[in-house]
Amino acid sequence: MASNGGLINRAQCKKFALRWAQEHRRGWSAKRVSKQFLDDLDTRVRNVIQSAIARHPSVGQTIKDLT
Repeated sequence: MASNGGLINRAQCKKFALRWAQEHRRGWSAKRVSKQFLDDLDTRVRNVIQSAIARHPSVGQTIKDLT
């Protein structure tokens, strides 16, 4: 199944990244978040989900283990 839809809320991810950088990276003033960063983040989220489901035991009907 190929999907072009993103899994992340880009606006909220941008806000969080900029806020976190401001609070934890003193002396470095990030002002923007690149499209590539958000695309890579979305890909990583997709890969984590796919990997977790591939490793998930075939018991029950609920996806509940991320590890």
